[in-house]
Amino acid sequence: MYLTHLSLTNFRNFARLDLDVPQGVVLLVGANAQGKTSLLEAIYFLATFVSFHASSDRELINFLAARQSLAVGRIVADFCREEVDPKSAAHKSAAHRLEVRLIQEAQGTNGSLRLRKEALLDGMRYKVSEVIGRFNAVLFLPQTLRIIEGAPEERRRYLNLTLAQVWPHYAAYLAEYTRVLAQRNALLKQIGERGSDPAQLLYWDEQLAASGAQLIHARIHAVQELERLATLSHRELSAGQEILRLSYEPAYDPLPHPGRQIALPLVAPSIARP
Repeated sequence: MYLTHLSLTNFRNFARLDLDVPQGVVLLVGANAQGKTSLLEAIYFLATFVSFHASSDRELINFLAARQSLAVGRIVADFCREEVDPKSAAHKSAAHRLEVRLIQEAQGTNGSLRLRKEALLDGMRYKVSEVIGRFNAVLFLPQTLRIIEGAPEERRRYLNLTLAQVWPHYAAYLAEYTRVLAQRNALLKQIGERGSDPAQLLYWDEQLAASGAQLIHARIHAVQELERLATLSHRELSAGQEILRLSYEPAYDPLPHPGRQIALPLVAPSIARP
């Protein structure tokens, strides 16, 4: 997959940008605060629909345009990716256009502002969760090292952003899990404050378990695949003197724990020594 053209409107410090992207290595050179990071941010946003730099999507709209009650920031990308022809089963390069709109608008009578996202693929409007994965991007920044050094939240975020691009329906399951968790927490608060019937939790527990199981399943496979690839590279870097292992340990372990037994995981090489 490769990007051929990028267009930005009211995105970050760009009021307007139209850029043809050549194939091969592209080097961005410029003074500070000229938009180099914003350009990369826009490309990565097309893949994940979240910013690696901003705490809120509202910050992505150009600050001059955002002064108006109605403001629209747009990212439009033309790209090509290899696909399988359903008739001939042959691989071919297909051209697509992906557009993301960040719309800030007033709501209600008090004039408060809200922001919503729209996604269009080849001119057709889709849910954001349905478009994630059609455009792929890999990003490495100095703060990416936090997935190793930081809290578990950083590793979950990394897995979520990666799997949303490559695992079908992962983004939808994640959105459903987040929605159900919020509903369940609200019900727990209501039960504590008003003494509502705790039996109401059963429905939300089932929904939470269903979507959560899909997330755990995808993450287990992702960690196993990462281990397979990383172990080979690490073995070469260490001249075969070290073994790298990756282990996925969710806060909830679905496997039963036998009573009066101490867990002793067997850590064996994932690849055999020569």
